[in-house]
Amino acid sequence: MMGLKYSSFAIRGIDTSQFNGTIDWVKLTSVTHNFCIHRGGYGRVTDSQFKRNWAESKGKVNRSIYWYMDYYSNHIKGWGVDNVSDRDWGRMQADACFAAQRHDPSVYVWLDIENGNPAYAPVLSSVATRAKTIAKAFLERMDELNKKKNGIYCSIGLLSWFDTWFKDRPLWVAWYNESQTVVSVRKAVTATGWIGKCMIWQYASHGEIYGDGVAQGLNLGTKIKQLDLNVFMGTAADYEYLFGAPVVVVVTPEDEKPVEEPEDETPIDVTGEFLEYVINTKELNVRALPTTNSRIVGSYFSGWPVNVEKSVDLGIGSKTGWKRLYGQQGYLAMDFLKKV
Repeated sequence: MMGLKYSSFAIRGIDTSQFNGTIDWVKLTSVTHNFCIHRGGYGRVTDSQFKRNWAESKGKVNRSIYWYMDYYSNHIKGWGVDNVSDRDWGRMQADACFAAQRHDPSVYVWLDIENGNPAYAPVLSSVATRAKTIAKAFLERMDELNKKKNGIYCSIGLLSWFDTWFKDRPLWVAWYNESQTVVSVRKAVTATGWIGKCMIWQYASHGEIYGDGVAQGLNLGTKIKQLDLNVFMGTAADYEYLFGAPVVVVVTPEDEKPVEEPEDETPIDVTGEFLEYVINTKELNVRALPTTNSRIVGSYFSGWPVNVEKSVDLGIGSKTGWKRLYGQQGYLAMDFLKKV
């Protein structure tokens, strides 16, 4: 089964962090990326590659920033902020984010909300009140600083976690399911009660831009095979608001015509998604079928939380069976999953 082809979307982009290593931006932009969202950092720590990435990508691609929300450090004794209130901790993280981008103070910011490393971070659902307090404080403070209504990045399965206060914000949603379309993603997001615009869909993290099963991250000048692939879903005015520049759609001879979206398409039901496992090995490949010989459709790294189906597919090549990803394509060998 072939995956989505990156060039079938008219407006697309990537996101980068220190995990991509030192990037060759000439190579990376040899494939048309309209935008790039750089990780600014996490907690109060600036991403080690942010300053370089921000400078070297200037003029080559439209840019914004995402910041990973630390919702645990102020509750861990000896971590230096353990006496800081949740509200103040959220504001401190916003201040750190703004300081990292002070040379471009009007840059749009996405707050990355997802489960942290289970070695020290509790599952978000178990500390919802404090995590939401931190998130709200971050967003309120960031709005004050850059004079924008900043957005949220999260998985589609987390949308029901949010209170009403958050749901009118712009959304960048991760849903690694290549049987979906822009229309069905919008419908699935709306079905959760989200009333803000779903601006960006992150449809894959495998880096297979040609839909042929071959990850292109190394070939395109980064230090890992994987590359996050995103589709812009808003209007031209939305794009300029997010990236500070008008969108320019560049069509190359090998690009395909943008996909025509059927208006009556029904999305996969994503209600009832639950967190049960984390990756318990350095890197675990996601397979198209429950067998070690099937096509690799993605990868997860150590400590990454995954949502899986309750049913187990025995498959081939795993001592303890396979788990199918919930609402997404692919299977994970249970040998390398740890129950939360």
